[in-house]
Amino acid sequence: MADTPKDAEKAADLENSDSDNESAANESTPAASERGKAPPQNGSDAADKPPTKASEKAKKAPFKPGPAHLRRKSLRRKRRLFGFVTLLLPVLWIVGWDLARRFYQIRTFDRPHLYGYLGSIAESAVVWGIILHTVSRRRGLLQAILLPIFVFLYATATGVQAAFNAFWNVYLSIDGLVHSKSIAWSIVGTLPLSKPIVFIHFLIAIAAAVGIAVLARKVVRPTKWGRRVVPFFLPAAFIAPTQIPVSYRKIQSTPPDLIYFHGMTALVKEHLGYTNDSPDLRVQRRDPESVPTFKAQPARPRNVVLLLQESMRADVTCVEYDPDCALATPFSNKVVPDRYPFVEMRAHDSTTAISISNIWSGVRPTETREVLHSVPLIWDYADAAGYDTAYWTSQNLMFGNARLYIQDIPVSQFAVGTNLDREAPLDEGALDSLLTDRVIADWDQLREPFFAVVHYSNCHFPYVYDPNHAPFQPADFNKAAESNESYRNYYKDVVYLSDMAVARLITHIRSTEKGDRTVLVYTSDHGESFREHWQLGHTSSLYDEEIQVPGWIDAPEGTLSPEEAASLKKAKNEYVWHLDLAPTFLDLMGIWNDPNLAPYRARMMGHPLTRPERTIEPVPLTNCTWVWECSFRNWGLMQGPMKIEAREWDGEFHCFNVAEDPLELNNLGEGPCTPMPELARQMYHSMPNITPPGRPVVNWGK
Repeated sequence: MADTPKDAEKAADLENSDSDNESAANESTPAASERGKAPPQNGSDAADKPPTKASEKAKKAPFKPGPAHLRRKSLRRKRRLFGFVTLLLPVLWIVGWDLARRFYQIRTFDRPHLYGYLGSIAESAVVWGIILHTVSRRRGLLQAILLPIFVFLYATATGVQAAFNAFWNVYLSIDGLVHSKSIAWSIVGTLPLSKPIVFIHFLIAIAAAVGIAVLARKVVRPTKWGRRVVPFFLPAAFIAPTQIPVSYRKIQSTPPDLIYFHGMTALVKEHLGYTNDSPDLRVQRRDPESVPTFKAQPARPRNVVLLLQESMRADVTCVEYDPDCALATPFSNKVVPDRYPFVEMRAHDSTTAISISNIWSGVRPTETREVLHSVPLIWDYADAAGYDTAYWTSQNLMFGNARLYIQDIPVSQFAVGTNLDREAPLDEGALDSLLTDRVIADWDQLREPFFAVVHYSNCHFPYVYDPNHAPFQPADFNKAAESNESYRNYYKDVVYLSDMAVARLITHIRSTEKGDRTVLVYTSDHGESFREHWQLGHTSSLYDEEIQVPGWIDAPEGTLSPEEAASLKKAKNEYVWHLDLAPTFLDLMGIWNDPNLAPYRARMMGHPLTRPERTIEPVPLTNCTWVWECSFRNWGLMQGPMKIEAREWDGEFHCFNVAEDPLELNNLGEGPCTPMPELARQMYHSMPNITPPGRPVVNWGK
């Protein structure tokens, strides 16, 4: 008959006390000796017989274990060792995979980070060991409750981190979690679960969690005291990963499971209101609507590539070709001498996330959250038209959840900052030179016709600076007011260095056969301020130092029709906008007139620069949208040279004529900009300064 659970428990207790029983049995007592004698014959009582010399000798002889006994003892030792190793399996699995993924990074850890890594491995071992030890109990309510909890926690933490690393070449941390709108989606890293690379890693993690739990149930034999004492440490095991600090940014000298639990804890605390690290939701995952098939009929056979710069002011750039370019972009200036410049191009904002939404979708930044998170992007249209597609960037898209905006685009070639460099800084990203290297390496893989975006990053504060390539002097990374000019020179040197990478890529493209059929479109997401209106950097205003950006198109001979070339040439001194770029891309790809595009085209206020019609209605300017909510409240409108803007402390709009007052020093009052102030009040529903204490949500465009 099979043993009952109670019998099995007793047997385990007896097994664990074998060594004590053996030492007692080895004592050569008379009773023990008597048990070894033959039964008495003929009913006589053997105890009545006097001891013989042989029996006396037997009592004095030491116990000699036989081969079977030694085998059992060795087996018990091995079983205990195997049980201990089984309790270490969770951390061994995690660290093993971590070493496989980033051994060359881990081996470069300095001493503090190496000690931190070893210490956090010990923490992970203790945490999982305590939980698994309790799971290995043969019976009891605690074991029944903890078994599914262990499988869920272990499979989720390891599966999410493995899949996330395979996708983004970095572990999911607080940076990619704290801005999330949904806790449920964040549990699985907001990953595209249908993609094979993600699904397979989750499947492996689930199998590992179940396998470890089953093995522990079979081979781990908790002692009586272990069963009684270890459960008291369970609360500490569950609390420790949520409270002990981890290394989560750049170096990540902590095992991935602890980084995951640390990030999820931060997200939950943010949602519950214990912290205020993300007062406004950042980029969320798009749910792109499907698009029909388009028939591409471009005026000429051509590919299209967008070169998108970061934080680059128009006035540090040679927008128009200048053989003596003394500004910060001499390299790109030299390699595209026949480009079509747009000297009055403007962004609608000074925030990267909002700019890329404007450029890639073509819809107004004042649209609803539903529209901004479902509208197709240029890659969707290109893919539906039969174009090959690509996206490369040196940006670290863990910043503000920016990864989610491009996670689902259809591309054949793809790389972000953390793919180029695991330790890419959060703000300035991987080196722009590495981005150029990657695009050059992938260039031959593109199938014509194609649409691609190359998105640079290093001009973002705190900037990537190389003293060996810094012609603008004196240069000083010092934001003090008295150092403003040397600080601006430092920024110009940063632009200069990045421009070297851009020019090297253009040179390679133009040296290839595909390059002879490739139209290049160049701009920056926004500008950068240096105290022109009492602010530094970007996002804080809509003055021209933050929204006037460089723009040009370079098209090899034969890639444009005469009408397209004439329109681009005419646009040189006209007011053109980022919202004109998506229509321009669609026209270059030959689908702007496709009837299937009509409902999507109706939502775009911009016009192709390749056609004579221009955008002349008032265009929205805002750093507050449902893609990237208000970091700093400011908005306005612009129509031709007339602009209105208001910042967080303003109760009325300032009006400027940028043609007559390019430095925007003379506020004309609202009157000369009529009717834009009233239109802006209708569009944004309030003035920026209407913000009661506590910053409640204001309906400024929903």
